[in-house]
Amino acid sequence: MAERHRSERAAELDNPVWFSLTGADAVHAVGGEKARRYRSSVSPFAAVADERDPAAWDELAEATGSDTVAVVCSQTPPGWQELQVLSGFQMVWSPSAAALGSRPEAGYPAFTPLGSADVDAMVALAERTHPGPFERETVKLGGYRGLWKEGELVCMAGERMHPGEWAEISAVCTDAGYTGRGLGGAITRSLVRDIVASGRRPFLLVTWDNSRARRLYEHLGFRDRMHITVRVLRPIG
Repeated sequence: MAERHRSERAAELDNPVWFSLTGADAVHAVGGEKARRYRSSVSPFAAVADERDPAAWDELAEATGSDTVAVVCSQTPPGWQELQVLSGFQMVWSPSAAALGSRPEAGYPAFTPLGSADVDAMVALAERTHPGPFERETVKLGGYRGLWKEGELVCMAGERMHPGEWAEISAVCTDAGYTGRGLGGAITRSLVRDIVASGRRPFLLVTWDNSRARRLYEHLGFRDRMHITVRVLRPIG
């Protein structure tokens, strides 16, 4: 599932989906005591409390039905079909690694909050830019903000998982016509500021082949905590 290579220790980050679905995001959860998933309209992520426990996978299969789910796990369990494997890094923000300041810098874009009324525009932007899974109710996970230009949403980001004291920054994306202007960095800084101000700690996931995004996040003060493998799975039968 993961190979830790940073000193940051937090059980919640070792199994972030599980601790989110049994904690702050329980309102969006389907499942029981050993396995849970987000409602499919919110996110495809799911988790088991202990991937070595066959009963946990049975419980997840019951909650999944004929759907597919994305699970952080070391191997595909018996009774499941593996459809895709994504490898990447879990990165955590270090307050000693970047001084974001308490106020936006000069020229900071005026990001506006996004909500249910903006879902069509948000889904359209996600479909154009492919930032990762984004469903019609993903916005309910909170923190979403974006930049509008001439009535079109051209940049957005928000929060996804909330394990313990942590908040994941997710769906950072910019329309192709507006890349190269620093919007991705600016909106990530905006989220980091708000998360830290609320007493929480930012983290994020980035695929191993997205070196451009990884360099940006390193510049903003994020550091690799561990390798992570996400498997897209479907129950067999």
